[in-house]
Amino acid sequence: AILVAYLVLPSVSRSIFKARLCESYDINVFTGARRSFLVADLDVLCSDDDPVFRSLGAIFWALFGVWPVLAPLTFLALLLSIRPAVRAKRISPLARACRFLWRDYDADFLFWEVFDLARKLFLASLVLFIDQEYGSSKMLRLVVATVVSALFLAALALARPFKRSDDLYLACVANLLLTCCFCLGTVIQLCGEDNDQCYQLVGLNDARRASEFVIGLTAAMLVASLTIIILKAVTAVTAPTLRLVATGRAPILELPSGCHFHGFISHAWGTGQDQTHTVVRQLQLLMPGVRIWLDVDNLSNLASLESCVADSAAVLVFLSAGYFKSGNCRRELYAAHAASKPVIAVRETEQAKGALSVQGLWTEGREGCAFEAGAEAPADAVLGRVFAEAPVDWVRLHVFQLESLKMIALRMLKRSPYYRDRNEEITGGLRVFGEMRSVSFASPMTILAITTNAGGLAAAHEVAGAVDPRRGEGVAVEAAESALRRGGADLSRSGRLLLYLNSATFSQPATAATLRLVLERGVPVTLLHEQDGGREACQFCELFDLAPRELQLAPYKLFDTIAVPLYQTAELRAVSLRQALYDMGARPLRSSVFAACRGRLRWRFGPRRVAVQRERTDLDPDLDSERSAGSSEPPTPPTSPQRSRECAIERL
Repeated sequence: AILVAYLVLPSVSRSIFKARLCESYDINVFTGARRSFLVADLDVLCSDDDPVFRSLGAIFWALFGVWPVLAPLTFLALLLSIRPAVRAKRISPLARACRFLWRDYDADFLFWEVFDLARKLFLASLVLFIDQEYGSSKMLRLVVATVVSALFLAALALARPFKRSDDLYLACVANLLLTCCFCLGTVIQLCGEDNDQCYQLVGLNDARRASEFVIGLTAAMLVASLTIIILKAVTAVTAPTLRLVATGRAPILELPSGCHFHGFISHAWGTGQDQTHTVVRQLQLLMPGVRIWLDVDNLSNLASLESCVADSAAVLVFLSAGYFKSGNCRRELYAAHAASKPVIAVRETEQAKGALSVQGLWTEGREGCAFEAGAEAPADAVLGRVFAEAPVDWVRLHVFQLESLKMIALRMLKRSPYYRDRNEEITGGLRVFGEMRSVSFASPMTILAITTNAGGLAAAHEVAGAVDPRRGEGVAVEAAESALRRGGADLSRSGRLLLYLNSATFSQPATAATLRLVLERGVPVTLLHEQDGGREACQFCELFDLAPRELQLAPYKLFDTIAVPLYQTAELRAVSLRQALYDMGARPLRSSVFAACRGRLRWRFGPRRVAVQRERTDLDPDLDSERSAGSSEPPTPPTSPQRSRECAIERL
């Protein structure tokens, strides 16, 4: 009923004001006398002397009080009544029914839709009350309409009531265009009949030139406005905000009763402070309106940690080395357990930042929580809540970071009161612009794998299985040794070697020998770097010591290619496989020509060479001298400080 009343209000109000819409006409060209008649019925004189017009007045004022006055006031009363619930992110049934009135505005400007509705009613209807008999031939209505539109535009620019900036830009452009139209209307009015007046006040010779001027300027404004709208629409589409795959809409961030934060993030200051700040800021960017408690933003007193945990809908625990050794972190965990708050665990994955395995974190947790003073719950119960789900791996690389943030956001939404009963809306997951989409090849592709590269053949089949089967050409997997024996001039064009990197990659000399032959044939190489410690993962800088020195120098330059990290978590592993395919030449699937063009501009995380060799030469002059001298002696390994600098370059 509320939506129906809102939709019919403009048309009903316009019909009501037809009882007061009059047009004046000349009745004596010599004296200039004019009379106004009702536009809806020209037999009715717009004067109290006419009994029909007088009888319409009573009906008009009754309907005017019900629709153009009472209806907006009712909307305003509804918005004021639901304002506390909306500001607290607790959506009541009444607030949900009125969502179309406030969902586009900030919580402090819930009433703005009523304000805008009053402006529309004034410009479309109430302005007719200005000089009812002869106002249609005067400029006063245009002047008042111009002033009202300009004031509303100024209020819009100063208040900035919209949640999204693109909505604000669109509203400002529309109101600016409306104000300009009213200004141009005054030009038409001035140049209506008196050419001398038109030339003196406007600078145009006659009404025809004035009309041409108005038409040309209006067309220019429309083109400029349309350009701005298109640019802002493209920006809105490409904005990095999370959307539900099932509906395509931004998720609804509803808070449970008694909570003012969607999440409380708990971390160890020594090893997790920078990372948690990044997590919070990125989530605030991806989900506008989300409220996450962060110590640097919200902490005023350490004694209030427990109450802050109770004021949050969920607790995000950032697990890094030393987390369970922190007394404040343990306080927050026990407070979450006591308040039965859902816990979302996020695990650091970079060794230099304090990464630990899940088993290592569990061991540290038992040692830290076992002697917690005054703890009412056993350590296993608290740790069971933390590790009830596999922790989300936190990765910093852009496409992987987006996937980590999506996983955190999805777990937060699953525990929100709104989606607790609407699980089907989030079953499909989340999407965000810039994420790694499904990819396919435009031409047949053969992925080569060295059989002596332990795990390489299985990784090649896994990568090939990640190709989207709906479009593109097929992908075949072949042993590099058999491809070299078979020969063929097209091997470098339609083939790509996948080298699986871990601590055992170069354990067999045959692997390096086959790799050398493949590189000599000009076959491009994609490096897939294992990150799972259970699969003999190692730091990338350690591979410089494990790989033969010959492969690191010209003409091979094996490690000049950026390696694709291969993660264990299913969501991150899917991104790794797609990234490897992208490095081989596959491209994301696009649903339109415009999207394909946009993809060529924005997809930059693909195969590329980096200037590592030049930096490595600057750090190790011996490499350049070895090349220039053409020495047949095997190059000596660099010193330990040089190796550490190479590791630093790899991290960069």
